[in-house]
Amino acid sequence: QTPCRATMNGMTTASRTSSARQMAPISPPLPRRWSITPSDLNWGVFGIALVIAAMWVRHGGLTLFDSPWNALTAIGQLTALFGTYLALVGILLMSRAPFIDQVLGSDEASRIHRLAGFVSVWFIAIHAVTSTIAYSGATPIPSIGEVWDQIYTFPMLEAGGLGGTIALGLLIVVAVVSIRAARARLAYETWYGIHLYVYIAVALGFLHQLAIGSDFVDDALARNTWISLYLIAFIPLLIYRFGEPLVRNLRHRFYIDKVVIERDGVASLWITGSAMNKLPVRAGQWFGIRVLNAKGWWRSNPFSLSAGPNGVHLRFTIEALGDRTRAFQNLKPGTRVFLEGPYGVLTGAVRTREKVLLIAGGIGITPLRALFEVLPVRRGDMALLYRAPSNASLVLKRELTRIAEARGADLNFVTGSR
Repeated sequence: QTPCRATMNGMTTASRTSSARQMAPISPPLPRRWSITPSDLNWGVFGIALVIAAMWVRHGGLTLFDSPWNALTAIGQLTALFGTYLALVGILLMSRAPFIDQVLGSDEASRIHRLAGFVSVWFIAIHAVTSTIAYSGATPIPSIGEVWDQIYTFPMLEAGGLGGTIALGLLIVVAVVSIRAARARLAYETWYGIHLYVYIAVALGFLHQLAIGSDFVDDALARNTWISLYLIAFIPLLIYRFGEPLVRNLRHRFYIDKVVIERDGVASLWITGSAMNKLPVRAGQWFGIRVLNAKGWWRSNPFSLSAGPNGVHLRFTIEALGDRTRAFQNLKPGTRVFLEGPYGVLTGAVRTREKVLLIAGGIGITPLRALFEVLPVRRGDMALLYRAPSNASLVLKRELTRIAEARGADLNFVTGSR
């Protein structure tokens, strides 16, 4: 009996060891790090701008400054060229290309995109005004009638004129709804839908440029250069905004595993799928979540990971701040979701010091909770400062306390009036 009992104990021990190995967290692969630097990006954008200016000079642009009215033509050409270029830069910045995300981060890329967009619209509007005045008639100073005749005949009779006019109108609409006061009055989905008009405007602008642009009509080198610029802007957009998310979701087939209520108004979504240990992701990153049901398939909402990736689940902790976020808390296990990401640079990859201070406010604790859990630090080298209106509004307090005790980290809750 003793050998049998020993054998059974050995089998039990082996079984427990095997189970422990199966339950142990798996480290998923890390997203690729690109060798590109901010300096590389800046010099690339600046260098292409110099090439555009040089091509304009090569086409005799400087000779147009021989009279005030010809100077208007020159200004119209320059603003058209650089307005189009800035629009393409803006499209590239919003392509979700990982090298852009790594260099700038999502927030900074969005800020520069917004600035480039507004300047682009102003430039193209100036191009429309100065070109209309310059081509209004043979007289040194065109009359109001001649200007109006040019405004009317250009979109109706000139090749590419109608497309260029529609493109300008669409860009102005997008610029208006992007003003903060206007954007605050619109639902995110409405604003986002109108924002997609930019792609139509740029496509129509390309046809306009192809038909009558001085850089396209008589110069094959310039024409090929501009076609390359359009490809540089749109190929990353097609790959990283559409192609890669589609392939990734077909591979992993994400779905809701469970929904856990953390406190009143706050719930955690646990998302899993196939081959989750092959999904490259870092703690601190975020995903766009699109629920594949009748109400949610057409809109994506961004949420940060609230736990370190373990090769099995992705956890997102969501506060009910509106109808959409409240709907996430009512999802049933098994509901299919479409994930876009991971995005963001709030990760250990940008760390430059041994000691780490994490500062969070409100539901913004979620990415920092993930970092608090997995950042490699020595005991005593990490601190988390968490600000909230009241003790009751703190999210994941018990988890944070447990992590701090286990890792020897300093945890401070700051509550009360601002």
